[in-house]
Amino acid sequence: MKKLIIAASVCALLTVAQTGFAQAVQEGKAAKKEMKAEKKVAKAQEHRMEARTHKGLEIKGVSDPKTRMAKADRKMEKAEKKLIKSDAKELKAAAKEKTKKAAGVD
Repeated sequence: MKKLIIAASVCALLTVAQTGFAQAVQEGKAAKKEMKAEKKVAKAQEHRMEARTHKGLEIKGVSDPKTRMAKADRKMEKAEKKLIKSDAKELKAAAKEKTKKAAGVD
């Protein structure tokens, strides 16, 4: 009987720990996506500044300022997508937590 009670309590503790762990994982993923987005924004700004100041490697006819600006714009678009994805991860984690509270799983 003691073993059954111990096993049941261990299962209950693991279940509670699992929900907290899943929440932490979601928040970690959101933070990681946000860091990647910030990195991409910095890179896009660097490309844009190089295109404006004509610094960096420039190949005639291939990497003129107009082409380099277009590359910077593409980088910025990807960074914005990453920001949206990080926000979505945060919202998903919050929604998951509220759903569990509403269902009385806590």
